[in-house]
Amino acid sequence: MRIVVTGMGIVSPIGTSIDQFWKNAVAGTNGIVSIQSFDAAKQRSRIAGEVQGFDPATFLSTKQIEQTDRFTQLALHAAQQALEDAGGLEGYEPRRLAVSLGSGMGGFSTFESSAARRFQNKSVPPFTVPRIMANSAAAWIATKYGLKGINLTTSTACSSGANAIGMALDLLRNGKADAVVTGGAEACVLPLTMFGFEALFALSTGFNNDPAHASRPFAKGRDGFVMGEGAGILVLEREDAALKRGAKIYAQLAGYGCACDATHIVAPDIDGQVAAMQAALDDAGVTSGQVDYINAHATSTPIGDVVETKAIKQMFGERALEIPISATKSMIGHSIGASAAIGSIAAIMTLQTGTIHPTINLIEADLECDLNYTPNTAAQKKVQTALCNAFGFGGNNVSIVFTTL
Repeated sequence: MRIVVTGMGIVSPIGTSIDQFWKNAVAGTNGIVSIQSFDAAKQRSRIAGEVQGFDPATFLSTKQIEQTDRFTQLALHAAQQALEDAGGLEGYEPRRLAVSLGSGMGGFSTFESSAARRFQNKSVPPFTVPRIMANSAAAWIATKYGLKGINLTTSTACSSGANAIGMALDLLRNGKADAVVTGGAEACVLPLTMFGFEALFALSTGFNNDPAHASRPFAKGRDGFVMGEGAGILVLEREDAALKRGAKIYAQLAGYGCACDATHIVAPDIDGQVAAMQAALDDAGVTSGQVDYINAHATSTPIGDVVETKAIKQMFGERALEIPISATKSMIGHSIGASAAIGSIAAIMTLQTGTIHPTINLIEADLECDLNYTPNTAAQKKVQTALCNAFGFGGNNVSIVFTTL
């Protein structure tokens, strides 16, 4: 039984459609700017990957906008694209249509604004709790499109979207759903949230006057990740059903691996990352020698990029030097729970087009980061097996495998 991708949708700092996103990704377009959504003068990190020109009024009513947080709105827009791209799922029994979504923080925009109002002795909106809930995006997608099957939300920090996609794969394999809308959404370009990451010294603070060069995975002089936002949604089905209804097929979702470090709440661990990659390959039934491309987690933190490089070396041995790698976050920043879903879309488009998008801002690599990261310019290569990595706080390591049919 093969599980395939039949629809995709995206909202990102470099595009709010698949075509726009991919065109800009291949061109190495920078999506990092000085923060515009709030006054960031008091922040140590004053830059972010913000989605520009996003207007929920183009697809939601005034009442729906009042009842939803920004992360839910981003998810709904990406889901609308994905379902339209898949040609709709009207032929399926609604009770067999599932949703599996990931979000690391949920409706934190609502949390921060409502908390501020309460501290000022002002009333909070009546939908404060439903807007904050991490599962609100999945619930709204299900409600809008009548998807009455299993509805799941995974919250495992930066690996949330990848785990959600893995759970969707399991639902289809186990016969608990016939089609699944899956992916991740996040909207964390927020004062308190960013203060929290600043306290961990996780965010870039040295490029506030040069945002275009702030997100620099694997590069010498990188000083932390850049906060981002966005959503990526996939529609998954069994291959036989997709072919029967005449759906176009982008790729096979072939494998999912998950492993916990169980060592430190925030520090990355080589063994856990290797375990996740190996589990994903085993699940897909492919060998390390078959992997043609890696969409790296690659956040642009001094420690994280080195650990992932070492993990890839341990996993693939001498062949690690041959495998093209790229970091989508170099262009859009780190969208936490949405990052792996967006990275998955990039990996799928690589399978489709034979084009590997670049890792931008990689003029001089860190001496400990010595693999082929596709620096600055896109590369052409026929890719049949792609690995997407997502490693999050809490020691949550996830890898997923996509292949051509």
